[in-house]
Amino acid sequence: MHTVRYNYTMEPEPLRCTGSIDSRELRFSRAMIFAIEEINNSSNLLPGVTLGYHIYDSCASVPMAVRLAFQLSNGQDPEFSPGNDHNCYQSRMVMAIVGESGSTPSISMSRVIGPFNIPQLHK
Repeated sequence: MHTVRYNYTMEPEPLRCTGSIDSRELRFSRAMIFAIEEINNSSNLLPGVTLGYHIYDSCASVPMAVRLAFQLSNGQDPEFSPGNDHNCYQSRMVMAIVGESGSTPSISMSRVIGPFNIPQLHK
């Protein structure tokens, strides 16, 4: 995590990751992508259902994990569908969250999303 000392005279910078990519976490995310694509490309597994995903890096940081949990549990946002001639409202709230491989950030996320009844999967 990139950290900044705050003097409370200006708005803090957004949290951001610094450093190298964790190869273990990268392997986990690639395995998840592979599994989702296999399910989506199969006519036998979950017919008529298409799974989607967004991958966020919390840098194994509790503050970043909590921020992402709030972001993912956000409610209704207007969304424009380019294939249609009109704007529509579609829920951007996630159906489930795959937590981190670390327990502390995952526990923090579960405390945020629990009241919204969003299930969390943990490795």
